[in-house]
Amino acid sequence: MSALRRQWLWPIVLALSTVFGLLAALIGEGGIWRSLCWIALALPLGTIVLHLTRVRRGPPATETSRHLD
Repeated sequence: MSALRRQWLWPIVLALSTVFGLLAALIGEGGIWRSLCWIALALPLGTIVLHLTRVRRGPPATETSRHLD
């Protein structure tokens, strides 16, 4: 996989998920469409929360940093 494709894969997936969720909310009428809308629109928000919690925890300890203590 090329570096460009690897870099843009997840932003494109999240953008498509958002577009699908918005269209499902506009076009769909209840039932399964409402569930699909919520899932598709929650996916980018869940990704943001996941990465924010990782950033606040800090980088994982490596083997070299443990030996320096």
